[in-house]
Amino acid sequence: MKRLLLASLLLGLIPSANAKETCNFVSEYYPDITIEIHKGEFNSVGRGEILFKEKPVLDFETGISNGYGGQYYVIRKIKKSPTENRETIAYGPVVSIVGDQLSRGTPKKYQKRNKDQKIMFPRFGVGYYYSLTNNHTKDEYGRFNLSPEMKTILDSSEGFFLPSKECERFIYYGWD
Repeated sequence: MKRLLLASLLLGLIPSANAKETCNFVSEYYPDITIEIHKGEFNSVGRGEILFKEKPVLDFETGISNGYGGQYYVIRKIKKSPTENRETIAYGPVVSIVGDQLSRGTPKKYQKRNKDQKIMFPRFGVGYYYSLTNNHTKDEYGRFNLSPEMKTILDSSEGFFLPSKECERFIYYGWD
């Protein structure tokens, strides 16, 4: 009995191999917009949501492509029901910056040591804008009558996102 109790206690102290740290990318100029990644697979894919004032508004995924490689992102509308297909609104390459240099395109001999990292998502703004309805009435929100939430997402979509310490593993082409 004592052995069983001791084994249970010891197993409870060992961190779970499936436990993942949540990380946040915060918009550089619009801090109401954050990307929260809470699911990682094989350290090469991260999944989570884009939040507006801590409320999920879009699904988010990032990872490394096969073949030539390169980091990608996919932004989808949140499913409203389990049977609904998730509509992709934006996808493309992730541009990562270390200090003032492109992380992937800077030759090793020119890389300046810098801990400042940030990423951006080309075409996020265009995809988001065209995902908004243009078939809305005068009093409804849509492409031609943006809500404060829509405007903030659109404004942040064209800028950089700054990682928390836990998110550095999702900037695949950074360096020391």
